[in-house]
Amino acid sequence: MNQASLSTDIRRDLVALLPRLRRFALTLTGNAPEADALVREVADRAIQKSHHWKGEDRLENWLFSMMRSRADEARKRKRVDPDAADSGNAPGNHNSSNALLSMPEGFASALLLADVEGFTYAEGAAILSIPTDQFVARLCAARLKLSSVGTATSERRA
Repeated sequence: MNQASLSTDIRRDLVALLPRLRRFALTLTGNAPEADALVREVADRAIQKSHHWKGEDRLENWLFSMMRSRADEARKRKRVDPDAADSGNAPGNHNSSNALLSMPEGFASALLLADVEGFTYAEGAAILSIPTDQFVARLCAARLKLSSVGTATSERRA
């Protein structure tokens, strides 16, 4: 496959992956404006760096890994410059609509990758750049936390 057709394929496939990328970005950033900015940045970078993707692995693995890497870089910049941090999240608000986003760092991403996106444990661990057993532990903890939120919400409705 020549470079021009590979680039065209990436752009076409990238458009189809945008909703999935946004969901993942929300788990990494915790708020919609930052997630949208991250998706735009990763989409732009993927198009510019399309020559690095050889077509041997799934495109979404490459994009999700790139997104996690960019989110980590942004998090490091926020630690260095505290004025850049956004106070868009209310940490005490744990209702079912934001239960996923209120989880500790890495838990929501593991849950999304395994249970929503259908990645294997090994693929999810590779995307997050963590050992597989750590990925499984985060996934288990996220499932437990989410199940406890669901129970609390159900009891209030009754």
